[in-house]
Amino acid sequence: MAEHKYIETQTRKIISAYGGVGSIIESPYGALKVEEFDKWPYFQSLIEDPSKIDDFKLTDNRLLKRLQHEKGFPNLKEFIAIPTNTANYKVKNKPSDTNLVIGAEYFPKWFYCNNCNRFHSLNDWWKKWQQTMDKYHITPDKSDFVPPKCYHCFDEAKQSNKKKFYFELEQVRFIMTSPSGAITDVPWERWNKAVIEKKEEDSEAGQVVLDFDNLCCDNQDLRYLQFTKFSDLTGIQIKCKNCGTKNNISGLFGLRLKDFNKDSYRKPVIRTSNSVYYPIIVNSIYLPTKRDIDLDDQQAINDWVEEGEDVDFMYKALRKKYAKEKIESHIKNEIHGTYEPENEYRLREYNFIIDNEQPNDDNLLLEPQKTDNIDSFGIDRLTAIKRLKVTTVQTGFTRQEPLDKDIFLSGENLENAPVEAKFTSSFGNQTKYLPAVENFGEGIFLSISDKKITDWLKKSFQNTEFKERINKLWDNNAHREFGMKNFVDKPHLAKFLLIHTLSHLIMKELEFLCGYATTSLNERLFIDNENMQGILIYTVAGAEGSYGGLVSQANNKDFFRILKSAFNRANDCSSDPICFDSDGQGVAGLNLAACYSCALLPENACEEFNSFLDRAVLIHEDYGFINI
Repeated sequence: MAEHKYIETQTRKIISAYGGVGSIIESPYGALKVEEFDKWPYFQSLIEDPSKIDDFKLTDNRLLKRLQHEKGFPNLKEFIAIPTNTANYKVKNKPSDTNLVIGAEYFPKWFYCNNCNRFHSLNDWWKKWQQTMDKYHITPDKSDFVPPKCYHCFDEAKQSNKKKFYFELEQVRFIMTSPSGAITDVPWERWNKAVIEKKEEDSEAGQVVLDFDNLCCDNQDLRYLQFTKFSDLTGIQIKCKNCGTKNNISGLFGLRLKDFNKDSYRKPVIRTSNSVYYPIIVNSIYLPTKRDIDLDDQQAINDWVEEGEDVDFMYKALRKKYAKEKIESHIKNEIHGTYEPENEYRLREYNFIIDNEQPNDDNLLLEPQKTDNIDSFGIDRLTAIKRLKVTTVQTGFTRQEPLDKDIFLSGENLENAPVEAKFTSSFGNQTKYLPAVENFGEGIFLSISDKKITDWLKKSFQNTEFKERINKLWDNNAHREFGMKNFVDKPHLAKFLLIHTLSHLIMKELEFLCGYATTSLNERLFIDNENMQGILIYTVAGAEGSYGGLVSQANNKDFFRILKSAFNRANDCSSDPICFDSDGQGVAGLNLAACYSCALLPENACEEFNSFLDRAVLIHEDYGFINI
């Protein structure tokens, strides 16, 4: 929602790798920044009438329990479903229920007119628009100012009786972000007096000096001028029409502004840059094996613990609804505030699928497949998941660099992290509610032979070139304690590279060979240093390739064809030899032989922001997994 105008977007995009609280969404009406969850009209309407919450809450007690620990979200009560985009638009651009919308505001807030080149902040544009409307005895309405329009061009058109009265404004492409999570506009009103000093390029304080004491003149009237003969930032000039002071923006990326009361610096980026937004998202697969403790019973157990009752008393009092072990686990993990790390949480899902249990539950239907032929690629299990429920919750986000979710969710050592995480709610970790999406879909699960991985690691680490590749990524992941992924040792990193890259090659092959758009696919990686080596590739209802199309490929014959074609295609990247011989690509150089021509996916499809990928570990003739 922008002011009093409404736009439609997919529900899935509100919690995704590129969308959510704190993200910038490009829309037909301009770029919008999504506000904190508690500021959404949708959420506020639920708080005003709590009886409605039951209609919108999502139930995943396993995930809820995981997040409720003392240093996580101790007051968390419910997951609230994102409102769907199925509102009935009886009036153009206006839903029938205006409470079922999320909240967003224009950002960046500096706009220019392509017709007259005037350049102001949004508030100034609105004030001048109001003054112009008053001149023609028109009552200004903010809904008519979406998207924003140029008051000057409107005035000229009125006076000359031109047919076109409106010239819609354009937003600047540049904003400033900080590792503290701050996001602000560039102080454009100061730029035409900017002085670029000669300093080291990596100087923390930057190369640009702005005058924050005085503007260029007392009656500043800025223009945003674009010259087509220059293709770089030299061709954009900020000029004051009143005093003539001007400056191009060629030195913009050398600007650094210190954050208030912090040691971090804001720096300019393009608003569509990947570094603007890294969501901290938690996914959970529904597991029906053991009954979760009902919320009312959880509260009863908590009260009995305070009263000093033992587990035997609770077991009998609850009429033996739950195993004693489950009651003990609840007391240990929730009441005592023990955080369950991501890999441990996923291990329960992995073991459930590996055990090939057949639950009597419509939310999870598994069909194990034969592995004849595909075992030659190291695949020892293949399972078609015909029905799958996945709950996705956004807990926070960072800017400039991603943050490992275990660091954030556990609440440990956050003060030492290179970036500061922001919460989805203004109430921080004291919030009672978090935004969530519940998706039903289908998937393909496969696991790789533990013995073959062990043999491959043992042999490959005897190869000098292989060790150099792994050492390179290990060193590039300089912030591994706080970065996207923590690795126990270098073999753990190598194992992750292998399985993650295989996941991407299969997903791309599903697009090339079967016609599934990779934007409709998701991966869930089950990888640790000793217990897990699996991949779940899934799609959700409503996305391309769902409704049985994906699981139809989860059979011995078709999947063998997919694997064979994937490895053949991995040998032929159009960017080779540059890609294959890379010293480091992507975020912080955390990829080697991986680019968009061979192994990278759309951002929403990858769990690791397209990092930790190297097809050489799979196909190299000396140390590739399939050649050993």
